[in-house]
Amino acid sequence: MKYFDYRKFTLNNLINIKKEEKVTIGLALPVYNEEKTLIKTIKIIRKCKNLIDELIIIDSGSSDNSINICKKMGLKIIDDKKASKDLGIPLKRGKGWNLWASLYYLNTDIIIWIDSDIENINIRFITGLLGPMLIDKKIKFVKGYYHRPKGDARVTEIMVRPFINLIFQNVKDFIQPLSGEYGGRREFLEQVSFYSGYSVEMAVLLQADFLLKKKEIAQVYLGKRIHALQDVTSLGRMSIGILHTLFKIAEQAKYLKLNKRLGNGLQNYLSSDGVNFSPIQFKITDEKLPAMVTLKKYGKKLRKK
Repeated sequence: MKYFDYRKFTLNNLINIKKEEKVTIGLALPVYNEEKTLIKTIKIIRKCKNLIDELIIIDSGSSDNSINICKKMGLKIIDDKKASKDLGIPLKRGKGWNLWASLYYLNTDIIIWIDSDIENINIRFITGLLGPMLIDKKIKFVKGYYHRPKGDARVTEIMVRPFINLIFQNVKDFIQPLSGEYGGRREFLEQVSFYSGYSVEMAVLLQADFLLKKKEIAQVYLGKRIHALQDVTSLGRMSIGILHTLFKIAEQAKYLKLNKRLGNGLQNYLSSDGVNFSPIQFKITDEKLPAMVTLKKYGKKLRKK
């Protein structure tokens, strides 16, 4: 695996390399109620000028002002329900669905994703991700890592990192396996089976390990990243979806054998007085999505190009 630092790349240099290499670059933003950070994020992306050829929004049914913001800023917006209809696949709403669907709508050689809730969004998140692939043709997948505030990355440190150190040891060198800033070349990404929810990050990362050579994978330092922290209950829901996917992939890859079928939900307990507790059920919604290259509609679109 190769390591990079965003400080080694400049916007103008990358634009020149991109022009020489004659590659196209697309960026998709997964959106769900991101009105607080969306305007700044879009403005930062537009500062990249000729580095980004296509920018699209994939929305998961936002109820705040996110859609209006995107419309006023003249962006292409795809509702996940429309994506379901266009692709002929039942909607499995979630972040992973949005990333997966973006492969169909973007027409570029390289595709990257950044989360829409980064409070200190900066051009380095974009140039950092693209730099490795532009200066090295062999690299097909890039994962970002960063300095995070104290108390962040709780799911990573408490659940994901211990699991991959025990089971998926080939990926234990990834500094932030759940990073939402990553991307790759279409030829790789279209072969990947995404998962519909938050476990998409681990699903894509593991398939990079399965399908690519070490010299085709890179990590890049992106500086400091700040975003709003979720409460513990929300992190529990996120964790069980990720853990469920990790077990499924581990079994499919024959890293372990499960003698009992996995559960499909999380039972948590809530209390308003600290004495009386009531159970509350959360269903796991992360589901496997077919590799984009296997879809007939995707194939037809490629043939039209």
